[in-house]
Amino acid sequence: MFNYDEINIELKDTMWEKTTSQPYFKRNIVRAIVYLDGYYYFAHIERDDQFASYSYIETSGGGVENNETLEEALKRELKEELGFEVQIIAYLGFVSDYYNLINRNNLNHYYLVKPIKEVKNHLMPDEINDFHLTKVKYTYFDAMNEYLKKRDQKLGFLIYNREVRILELANKIIQKNEQ
Repeated sequence: MFNYDEINIELKDTMWEKTTSQPYFKRNIVRAIVYLDGYYYFAHIERDDQFASYSYIETSGGGVENNETLEEALKRELKEELGFEVQIIAYLGFVSDYYNLINRNNLNHYYLVKPIKEVKNHLMPDEINDFHLTKVKYTYFDAMNEYLKKRDQKLGFLIYNREVRILELANKIIQKNEQ
């Protein structure tokens, strides 16, 4: 493994106004760049809610439950959403991003992982009914193009800012290790 600087970013929501004086609800989240044999795996989301009627990709992951380490949460979430048991390769960094529309501050911890076994996924009802979540795979360049295509939309802009630098770092690590 080569030396790299972990990412540490704070992103404000410039797409929607904050309409409450209440402090942001903080949510501890784990997310993964999932890489295997030249492909990156993502959650594909189709939603129609207060954010948008929208179709996009994002890194798989979710909330950390009580009495759960970040790594335990990550492994659980990737089994649930993508149907992968994984090996954690590296911690990539931290992105704190704000969503004014739902008054939430997501504390995202990113990892680079490699699938080691495919298993049956177990999506939550909202992931099935509200987000229509499916597993997709892309090359690095195709994934970057997906993020770029959506960047001009409000939600796409927030996701682009949160994920592209993480994906770039993961790709650098992978390229360096494959040399």
